[in-house]
Amino acid sequence: MKNITEECPDFKSFEKTLFQIMCRIACELISQYLEWCDRSIMGTRDTARYRHIGFRNCTVKTIFGEVPYSRRYYKDNQNGNPVFLLDQVLGIHGDYGLISENLAEQIVNECADKSFRKAVGSINGLTGQSISAQGAWNVVQQFGKAIGQQEERLAELSESGSVGHLGGVQSRVLFEEFDDVWIPRQREKRRKPGTAAKGAKKIGKKLGKRPMHIGTAYTGWEQSADGRFNTANKMAYASFGKVSEFTEKFEVLQNQCFDMDGIERRIINGDGESWIRARAEEIDSILQLDSFHRSQAIIRAVKDKSDRELLFDAISKKDVDTALATICELALDAEDERTLKKLAEFYGYFRNNRDILLTWQERGVVLPVPPEGISFRNMGVQESSNCAITQRMKHRRGSWSDSGGNNMAKILCYRSTIGLDAIMGILPEPGPRQVEVFADPLSAAQSPQHDGKGYGADWLRAPMPFDNAFRTHGREAIRGMLRMKPVSALHFI
Repeated sequence: MKNITEECPDFKSFEKTLFQIMCRIACELISQYLEWCDRSIMGTRDTARYRHIGFRNCTVKTIFGEVPYSRRYYKDNQNGNPVFLLDQVLGIHGDYGLISENLAEQIVNECADKSFRKAVGSINGLTGQSISAQGAWNVVQQFGKAIGQQEERLAELSESGSVGHLGGVQSRVLFEEFDDVWIPRQREKRRKPGTAAKGAKKIGKKLGKRPMHIGTAYTGWEQSADGRFNTANKMAYASFGKVSEFTEKFEVLQNQCFDMDGIERRIINGDGESWIRARAEEIDSILQLDSFHRSQAIIRAVKDKSDRELLFDAISKKDVDTALATICELALDAEDERTLKKLAEFYGYFRNNRDILLTWQERGVVLPVPPEGISFRNMGVQESSNCAITQRMKHRRGSWSDSGGNNMAKILCYRSTIGLDAIMGILPEPGPRQVEVFADPLSAAQSPQHDGKGYGADWLRAPMPFDNAFRTHGREAIRGMLRMKPVSALHFI
């Protein structure tokens, strides 16, 4: 301790030095524990099935640092494959590489809030591990792929009817909201203006971007102790790609989070996109135009405040025809071509969505009585939910590939709603993580004193007597006997 205090002039450096020392001690303890578990597994394994072949050195990265250890590997006589029983028993499955799950989760959480370079700075400073930005990116991609595999398996089981409703949140009403967020694409970013790929915008702010579909579902609102209302049982999902794939995955996740058999009414809130309308017609739900987009369209197209008040007043009175007529009058009185174009687009937007222009409350839709503690309010939480995506993926001068963007979007959605542990643990692994590797227990009479050179043979690795002493013939004889048998097995006459 005296040497440490002499090398550390202040408390800050002393704290860092002590932290590094404790991390090294923890790494040594973990290494010893893993090797002890490996020896125990060898002694209690099913010797008829698993034949010991040899040792393999391995290093796993933990929150304390890198932990080197030696593990035994075996041949499975049933299928002839080599296996590491220590990995199977302790659940060291290596989905994220040679990194512990605790470290992987910390890396994912840091990268979900910060850029990869800033995230590794926090990780390297707060743990005993040193990882690069590329290493953190690899962990995030592996974590996202693991979530994707879980979703694929969930979809297969749901389609075959092999799994029922795992979530079981019961509600008679389900609220759903959908929107698109334009995310910068890597390939599109390198294209010159006017040469965007098919389906992408050639001009304007959406150059080099691609829409990401985002969906949110919840059962209502619940009031917290401070008086604020929060969405209840909220889940979200986002991805690039085709709308059909997105809606299919979203429906599968809903089936596992909610008891869909008990849902009587489903209400969808959107911005008027054609794919959202098609989704509402497919599941026979009530569709409404998002009030935020409705008000936004009025404010962007109409400059005069008095004219805006006329439109807002017509909508508050539930008079859609008067609102459309007011827009026509404003277009006829337009002073320039630019204003006329805005009003024409605004009129087309309202006319195409006139049947969904009013909310479900304004239409007088009667919903079933909500459960105790839950209330039904005005919809419109999607824009705030989009912040989980946009703050990390849109406004930091970054660009994303399809796979990288999908992986990050899944992590952000699940982390902010049902939690990463919930989606990773919603189904068991395809194969049991802890397999039956142990033999049937023996009675005391059947139990051998030692099994090969592993179980019961710790005396072979123990220090021999007289190692640092003068060797005599008697001492060499004693050492020779101990090499052949432990002291407990020697017979003295």
